[in-house]
Amino acid sequence: MKKLLQSLFVLLFIASSVMAQDRTVSGTVTGKEDGLPLPGVSVRIKGASGGTTSGADGKYSIRVTTSASALEFSSVGYISQSISITGKNTINVSLASDAQSLTDVVVVGYGTAAKKDVIGSIAKVSGESLQNIPAPSFDRALAGKATGVQVITPSGLLGQAPQIRIRGINSITSGASPLYVVDGIPVISGDVGGFTSVNALADINSNDIESVEVLKDGAATAIYGSRAANGVVLITTKRGKSGVQFNYDGWTAIANISSRFDLLNADQFVTIANERFTNAGQTPQAKATPDGSGGFIDTDWQDAVFQQSVQQSHSVSASGGTDKTKYFMSLGFTDQKGAIVSNSLRKYSFRANLDQKITNFLTFGITSGVTYQKNLGPLAGSNNLSGNIFAATRMLPNVPVYSDTDITGYNISADRRSLGPGANLSPISDNIPNIRFVLDNNVRQSQTIRLIGSTYLEAKIFDGLKFKTQLGIDGSYIEDFVYTDPRHGDGFSGNGSMSQAYSPFFRWNWQNILSYTKSINGEHNIDVTLVSELQKQRSSFFQANVSNLLNIYFNQNITSGTFITPTVSGGLTLNGIESYLGRFNYNYKNKYYITGSIRRDALSSLPLNNRVGYFPGVGVQYRITEEDFFKNASGLSFISDLRLKASFAEVGNTDIGSFPYFGTYGAALYGNQGGIGFNNTGNPLLKWESQKKYDVGLDIGLLENRINLGLGYWKQDTKDLILAAPTAPVLGVPGNSISRNVGSMSNKGWEFSVNASVLPAGKVTWNTTLNFSIQKNVVTGLVDGNDIVGDYNLTRVGESIRTLYGYQYAGVNAANGNPLYVKADGSLVQGRISNTTYYKYDPANPNYFFNAAQPVSATNPDNRSSLTAADKVILGNSLPKWFGGFNNTITYGDFDLNVFLRFQGGNYIMNRTRQDLLSNNFVNNSTEVLGRWQSPENPGDGQMPRLWAARGSFINLDNNSLSRFVEKGDFLRMDNLALGYSLPSSILSKGSIKKVRVYASAQNLFVITGYKGLDPETNTTGAGVDFNGNPQLRTFTFGLNLGF
Repeated sequence: MKKLLQSLFVLLFIASSVMAQDRTVSGTVTGKEDGLPLPGVSVRIKGASGGTTSGADGKYSIRVTTSASALEFSSVGYISQSISITGKNTINVSLASDAQSLTDVVVVGYGTAAKKDVIGSIAKVSGESLQNIPAPSFDRALAGKATGVQVITPSGLLGQAPQIRIRGINSITSGASPLYVVDGIPVISGDVGGFTSVNALADINSNDIESVEVLKDGAATAIYGSRAANGVVLITTKRGKSGVQFNYDGWTAIANISSRFDLLNADQFVTIANERFTNAGQTPQAKATPDGSGGFIDTDWQDAVFQQSVQQSHSVSASGGTDKTKYFMSLGFTDQKGAIVSNSLRKYSFRANLDQKITNFLTFGITSGVTYQKNLGPLAGSNNLSGNIFAATRMLPNVPVYSDTDITGYNISADRRSLGPGANLSPISDNIPNIRFVLDNNVRQSQTIRLIGSTYLEAKIFDGLKFKTQLGIDGSYIEDFVYTDPRHGDGFSGNGSMSQAYSPFFRWNWQNILSYTKSINGEHNIDVTLVSELQKQRSSFFQANVSNLLNIYFNQNITSGTFITPTVSGGLTLNGIESYLGRFNYNYKNKYYITGSIRRDALSSLPLNNRVGYFPGVGVQYRITEEDFFKNASGLSFISDLRLKASFAEVGNTDIGSFPYFGTYGAALYGNQGGIGFNNTGNPLLKWESQKKYDVGLDIGLLENRINLGLGYWKQDTKDLILAAPTAPVLGVPGNSISRNVGSMSNKGWEFSVNASVLPAGKVTWNTTLNFSIQKNVVTGLVDGNDIVGDYNLTRVGESIRTLYGYQYAGVNAANGNPLYVKADGSLVQGRISNTTYYKYDPANPNYFFNAAQPVSATNPDNRSSLTAADKVILGNSLPKWFGGFNNTITYGDFDLNVFLRFQGGNYIMNRTRQDLLSNNFVNNSTEVLGRWQSPENPGDGQMPRLWAARGSFINLDNNSLSRFVEKGDFLRMDNLALGYSLPSSILSKGSIKKVRVYASAQNLFVITGYKGLDPETNTTGAGVDFNGNPQLRTFTFGLNLGF
């Protein structure tokens, strides 16, 4: 017994000694960039099994023995650390994000993939780069961020959606926009009826975006089949992570138009206007208008239209969860006043994303985003959003904006039809109204509420096999209201008018996705995806129009009962698509890759016999750096990744209308008898436009992928383009044409990109990206090879779509001030302004004109000529041939600097605004008119002909492209310059606030260009024609980012 007690005592002593040598190490794990606690970080004893994880507050505690030398901290998306614990009981760790790791996962169609395994051409833009930019929608922030992606901002008006082109224009008459997919659900962006289109990207809070992937080539887009001809944009919103995190992002901005027109002042206007009348043999009409204080009126009408824009945006979010429940929620508010009087935008957004792990193999989730926005747009020039520019540049500078003698308080003519003439003897031409009255009293308002959401259930059947069913919806309701004041302007002739439209839209999409992944012996890696998808949508609109208003104060809606003449209209559209698809990915030892996909689409919008289509795609990739011979090669260790890839696919374009093959009927008159008549002839043989995509590429990673280079060549051949084919008039077909699949075109180009961590770590870091794209478009087939000719453009086989087409200008005849032109045969003609007749131009006898009152003779030869449509020539390509972006992010301690430049060129612009500002009517002009011809002794600049009242159409060839006004569109734009400062984590560690960053930025700071218009990107017609477009804004922003 005694020996037993002694043995027990010895064992207890040994145990207590061992326990005395164990100790507890604890601390907090935070993120280096934002100082926020990191939950779920793995904390392990180096060289031992077991460990712990940090809690929701980032805190951890672990027992260690005397033999333990270090703790290892690791978490997905962060750089792991090993820290010595010798003599330490408290260790606080700050983990830096692993930028390479964060970008290693790429969203693809119906799933995700490791970046190294992606064969297709996919451009990824992080959500972080889209934040804190004062734009109504983040699509503008995409400009210059990805190769092959062109974002065109048509004007600086709020609420006007940019145009996104992926690898060029791929259709002549059908839709040219990409397919947008939000969290796996295809959504609509464009016309849904009524006055206002929906913009899918404007209906998402940019602070809610995790990433944007742009699918470009066949391997990436083939999975979307009939909807992939114009590329695909995948938007992924943020989801919750373990722990709790709150963020606030807010900014306020001041914006103005980036440039103004150079217009005549009052004195110059009087001189120029009266010179026109004098040259035409008429009495001068322009006079200085007294201002009542001894001086004279000199009005800058641009001040009456443009204003300083004040904007603000606020967004709060909460995210977090446990190992079973994860959530992300946000609220957003944006209030923007445009730089154009009466233009404003107010938007509210709410998002709730939830992922719930029900069991170890079953997960349920919800994604929902709701947006409400109210937009007020300037209503001028017969509902033309550019009418404010038209009127502001033509208003007479020698008359005032306001008048105490008019009951409205504005300067309005006695007949109420136009701007008041002041002291002038004639009113302004064309009955142009007082633009300030129009902007202040007319109303154009739209209100949109939209829900984009989905719910899913995912089951892990067994290791590697998953099944996911997802039901998504995209619904919107738009209410438009337009009011024109009966007292003046557009509403005067009809005694005022109101229009109200309601446009509900609803789409549902159901997907069932079965996926299987398997790795055999770590060498054969297989990934199979099978999908069934069903989508239906319904859109309708109802519009009511009234005129002859009885009272100007009933201007809120058409139900006020104050009108006399009502009309109504409406429409309903139903369509759907049924799809089955499969994708197979295989690689051997991460070295040899092949992917293949096939999709079957059935589209209700097409005739029954042409409703079904099959769309295959295939891609291959060879990772040379995985070869043993490469790994063992001396001198090549600096190359960390080298990949060759190629792909091919056949895809389609379903944006061809709802039921284009149907013949339709509408209201018609037979004599004075009303009835129903045939108004459109359908084509039962019609099918979707189809496209073949070819792509080859080379990706290179250098210095452990600190430098990444990408080079690619692509080609897209599109056929079966839908065009209006002429029919014989005797057939009685409405419009004498029928839609047929007869057109074709080709796009091709090169893409180059560089992404480099020049200084990857340390007190100073520097990351830079450069992307450069070259594109060429050629039309290869039209109806019977015939040209499609417009006022300013031409679409011709062998040329680019919508090439600028018009007359060649040869300057001014210095002897008499007449304009000179080049005919198709190369000869010169002059347009004699005095009698609007064309004559052959003889430099030796520039003032000779045939006398039609005398017979033709040796001394009176007939030198009359003409200038007809046959003399028109191609003046330039309207599509940019090259574009790109150059982005630099530099940090120095707690300071960060971002410099982003964007460039574009190789295209030409028809500056119709400049052409119109040289009008010979009784309106104001640009200062370019000061270079006019006045006499043989004072011939001016050699480009501006002699002035002559009311002869502007003859002198400037209005409504035609003229080489004089066709200019290069090349530019370099400072898109964004931002400087930020983050409070160091050492200051914030004692409080609940974990991140504080303040910043100032400038957008559109300057543009270097030879273009004479306000903005080389203004494209009001979509065909390279700048006509009274509103310029982009120059914006200065001050912002704050907080993290809790």
